[in-house]
Amino acid sequence: GRERAALVDSGMGVGDVRSEIAKITSLPCIVLNTHHHWDHVGANALFDASAIHENEADQLAQEQNIGAFREAFRSPGARSVLPLSFDPDSYRIIPRPATHILHDGDEIDLGDRVLTALHTPGHSPGHCTYLDEEDGLLFTGDTAYVGPVCACFDGSDPAAFAKSASRLAGLPGSWTVCPGHNDLVTDPGWLNEFAKCVEVAVSGRVEGTWRDDLFVGREFRFGALSVWLPA
Repeated sequence: GRERAALVDSGMGVGDVRSEIAKITSLPCIVLNTHHHWDHVGANALFDASAIHENEADQLAQEQNIGAFREAFRSPGARSVLPLSFDPDSYRIIPRPATHILHDGDEIDLGDRVLTALHTPGHSPGHCTYLDEEDGLLFTGDTAYVGPVCACFDGSDPAAFAKSASRLAGLPGSWTVCPGHNDLVTDPGWLNEFAKCVEVAVSGRVEGTWRDDLFVGREFRFGALSVWLPA
């Protein structure tokens, strides 16, 4: 925007994302969190302003238990891609209360550029998707992407997840999906196909496969997409 910039989620906080943002813009930057999970809020404390849906504002201000992930960071595979200066033993997500509390339909005006927050629960209770309507961009966080999408965690709600997928598919116009994981999706029909797959899985019309490796739950595979639901 003309007056400020927005960063949709701040990642895991492994590197200094703020210094990278400074290479792109000198404008003040607000973090727009899609939800409170550790891999999306890890660098929030580096920024002066952040926003999250009202349903997850409390979690954002609390210390997160990341002991299991700290152990995973010690593995040879992780060490091969992490910065040499990164110390798993001292890694933590610094709690930082949000400066802006969002509700469904709220607009974030960056100055001649507006993002709209849509409440899309299911993966988590306060998950938000951000719309840049003028540029046709849809920042979907963990609600919609090609890969394993999850409604199998504590706080997840499969029925709400299906409704959120349907809501995104029903948005008028053509959207480029900018997800929280994996690649951009430019196929204009993908959101419709995504919503159909989620609905089929949640409705129980197909059998899922019990898994306890990547995540714990029932996996429903649809090509490159898989939907994970509770056991």
